[in-house]
Amino acid sequence: MVGENEPGNSPEPSPKIEPTTGAPTPMAKPSKKQITELAEKGLQALQTLSVQFVSHLIEEGSKGVALDKIVTSFARNQAKIVSGILGGVGLATGAWAAISLWTSSLGLWGGVGYALGLVSMPVWVPFVGGAAGLTAAGGAIYGVLNLSKSRKQTRKVRSIIGFSKVLLDREELEPQDERVLSRFLKARNVKDREATELLSTSPDTAQQLALRYLSKEERLEIARYIFPLVYNRDGAISHTDRRRFARVCNKLQLGDGDAKEISRAYRQRLDGQWDYMRQLVDLINFFAASLGFDSREMELVREQLDQLMRFDPRRTGTTKRERQLAKLGRKAPNPPVDLQAPSAEAALMGAYAMAHTAVPAIENRTALENAFDEIVEAQEANANTKSLVSTRKKVDKLYSATREQILAAEEIDRQSRRTKKTSGSPSGD
Repeated sequence: MVGENEPGNSPEPSPKIEPTTGAPTPMAKPSKKQITELAEKGLQALQTLSVQFVSHLIEEGSKGVALDKIVTSFARNQAKIVSGILGGVGLATGAWAAISLWTSSLGLWGGVGYALGLVSMPVWVPFVGGAAGLTAAGGAIYGVLNLSKSRKQTRKVRSIIGFSKVLLDREELEPQDERVLSRFLKARNVKDREATELLSTSPDTAQQLALRYLSKEERLEIARYIFPLVYNRDGAISHTDRRRFARVCNKLQLGDGDAKEISRAYRQRLDGQWDYMRQLVDLINFFAASLGFDSREMELVREQLDQLMRFDPRRTGTTKRERQLAKLGRKAPNPPVDLQAPSAEAALMGAYAMAHTAVPAIENRTALENAFDEIVEAQEANANTKSLVSTRKKVDKLYSATREQILAAEEIDRQSRRTKKTSGSPSGD
């Protein structure tokens, strides 16, 4: 292995980070006599699925992927995603608890192609970082550790770690990040020595690896990915932060205008995501009014929205989030959405998915389907009417399969607890 003081000699044997593999353990299908209302852990799992799904809609939609294709790719991996989520809430064996669900659901899907082809920090990083006990920097690094599997990608990871330290103006990661990230690497069968070398990558090592092995476009990806860390202190970019990021771009041998363009594109993307969130709230209010959501049901969707709206690291992000959450429960505009507007179809599907978590009874879910179709049918000029209804049915199947899997897991959990109680063994979560 290459030492920290000799980054350019032979960086070839960088630690290989293995992707999470293995099919989920099959679960028995619950009988129709079982309860249809999910227990607390089951509701938590269903909410997590919705947050993951809407994040996926936003992320892939921003890349120009067609809505039906996004839903299909997510549904294709439903069993694996839900298996990870169940482990996270304690309903199935899960080695990772708080962040295993992210590993399972946002890992290397063959059909989706996550492989560090990133144009900016993914929208889910701030929230997942917080949930896992990571700082913003730790969350960003965890993201690329999770997405890496080849030696070439590991060089990108090392470059990201090293250049992150330039923006953060420190030589080492925070101790809490070191602990969680080291634990994650150990779970990926990375040896302690290799994990230490990976996480201790210096800015000089990062620069030499980037210039020696990465193309200009790959170096641009690194700069785009770490840019949000300039907001790490108080949500505003200071003159010092701009100088540090310009220094990163200079070390990566990027063009004179690249730093400004990355900053502009990132702000534009955040503003676009807030447009999506505004549409999402209006549509959720429509579904809530159509189905007569009570306070508990409104709280279920509010919790999901609160998680989804923590993507903006700017100082104004908190105010924007609070303003949108305050609109929840108000009268929806008529019509609730213009399906010709950018991202409107994705917002409709996202709101529909989130509303699914608040309707336990079969008849209510039928009413939810009818409310969706009412929106679509009211806009006859929309050429995608049939396609939207077809995609909606895929979402219905996704949630139906998920509910069955959760109910089966809850039954297994209850049986396990009864067995332990009968045998006198101590039980625990």
